[in-house]
Amino acid sequence: MLKQILPFLITLLAFSGLSAQNNNTASAFFKSGIDLKNKNMPQEAIVAFNKAISLSKKNDSAYFEIGDIYQKGGNLDFAILNLNKAIAINPKNTKALFSLGKIYRDAKPNYDSALICFKKAIQVDSTNKEFFYSVAWCYNAKADYENAIAYAVKALDIDNTYKAAYGELGHAYHMSKKYAEAVEQFKKNIAISVVDLPLYYSGMCYIELKNKDEALKQYEELKKINEKMAESLKRSIDKMK
Repeated sequence: MLKQILPFLITLLAFSGLSAQNNNTASAFFKSGIDLKNKNMPQEAIVAFNKAISLSKKNDSAYFEIGDIYQKGGNLDFAILNLNKAIAINPKNTKALFSLGKIYRDAKPNYDSALICFKKAIQVDSTNKEFFYSVAWCYNAKADYENAIAYAVKALDIDNTYKAAYGELGHAYHMSKKYAEAVEQFKKNIAISVVDLPLYYSGMCYIELKNKDEALKQYEELKKINEKMAESLKRSIDKMK
């Protein structure tokens, strides 16, 4: 019985050793690709990443890196192709999901596709403020201000000083004319930490609500931390009738 099993065991061990060697070589090619990419040698990096993939077919990280190189070089069709391959191998690859979402958001506008990518990234990592901000941006672009507000607020729950999220939140409130609701939200943000943008947007909302006294209060507080922004608010207040 042992004589029958022995050849099988030898073959199995040999295959395992070859597989481990291939994985090590794939890792070496991947590392080389990263080094070449960092040295601004994109074509050479792509060759290295493809060699890594040839030795390790499920190398989603290599596909992402190739996609990233093509994206930065403006070759968006090849970027999309490789990013989709990375996601097919590993649906939890948030870097690939986010990069693909940004292409659909910024370069090849398809906000529904972008939202799918960003929301899948959130399902994997709900602590990333950029994912929530990106969803808010897309909803604003679709004029879906309710959802834009909800996701911008979530981004600010992660980082109360995140200016990009305040921009999306302020835009959504302004376009939906929910000035009183906006003031209440910005009060909550200011209570956590005094930040210039919620003070500015609060002042702008008070202007829309025809409440000059409260607008001036926001101006006085804003002047303490951002004089340039405060002057912009003051000019708007001065135009009030």
